[in-house]
Amino acid sequence: MSVRKSFSSIARPGAQLWNAGAALRVRLYQRGLLRQRCLRAKVVSIGNIAWGGTGKTPFTIWLAGRLQSAGLKVSILTRGYGRTSPERNKVIPPGTAADAVGMDGDEVQLYLRHLSGVAVGIGASRYDAGRLLEERFPVDVHLVDDGFQHLALARDLDLVLLDASDPWCKQRMGGLLRESPRALRRASAILLRCHGPASDDAVRDLLEQAHRINPAARTFQVRTELRNFEAQRGISCSVAEMRARRPVAFCALGNPNGFFTTLTNEGIRLLACRTYHDHHRYTPEDLARIERLARRIGADCLITTEKDLVNLPTGAALGMPLYWAAVDTIVEQEAALVHWIGQSLGIDSKSLSADGGAVSRQEVSASR
Repeated sequence: MSVRKSFSSIARPGAQLWNAGAALRVRLYQRGLLRQRCLRAKVVSIGNIAWGGTGKTPFTIWLAGRLQSAGLKVSILTRGYGRTSPERNKVIPPGTAADAVGMDGDEVQLYLRHLSGVAVGIGASRYDAGRLLEERFPVDVHLVDDGFQHLALARDLDLVLLDASDPWCKQRMGGLLRESPRALRRASAILLRCHGPASDDAVRDLLEQAHRINPAARTFQVRTELRNFEAQRGISCSVAEMRARRPVAFCALGNPNGFFTTLTNEGIRLLACRTYHDHHRYTPEDLARIERLARRIGADCLITTEKDLVNLPTGAALGMPLYWAAVDTIVEQEAALVHWIGQSLGIDSKSLSADGGAVSRQEVSASR
């Protein structure tokens, strides 16, 4: 029996008990026995039913940028997984530099690297963090990263991501999920995330499964597109140039195979791959081991992700080039998705069209 199968057989009873408890908790909220609390602004939850690895953070960044471009005041509410900052609830003002929030977790740093005008609220209670944020800044829409299971906060929309290559985690977690696939019945929209081009049959099959579970949910496709590779001091490397290199890749993601597949689909030949637990904070010893491996097998550079980049030790020195993969989030039906979000939130749909203008904050607040 393989290690993965052995682990799955041991963990599955616990996962089934967890899923049963999650389903009971959902029913208690649905029947009003547990109370949801409402924030003043609109709330859009972005989540999944897997234990990570579906691209919630990149999609949250994409959607926040899209809403900002329509003139909306956007915040992001997050638990701040792995943070060491002592505050129970914390608000990070718009324009804060990413290197100033090293104690607040890698996701927060990524928000600030990509979104200059977004305030971030951090706390185990997204309601408390959201109220604190609303007291200090104007907000039209809160985006709740990893919020599908955070039922204590009322939401206007639930967007749920599924990894098209492994939607039920059978390849990487032995079918262990946060919630049963039946939980997708709560989703307002189901987003199928593909690592590069996905086969039509695989996408069609997953769309049919999603439709059987929740016929009312809208479905959209999201994919990750590799743009280039970045290094320190503004150095970059094109995808074509990387095809001629001999890289070793490493990452600490919920679905590391998705990252490696994105690279290999572009014709990049990886000499070796190394994985760590999701959100791993690297030590100098970790990097030394990776570099020794790379030198032993004749590699000439290292590749990681932007999320891993912010988890490297400060001032880390390597004897070979280290690149991080710069990727874009592409929504195949972007115009349809933003139009639907606008309608669902009571926003003039023209303001969220692909070429639309701004929308007034008063209009959003009035529709609350």
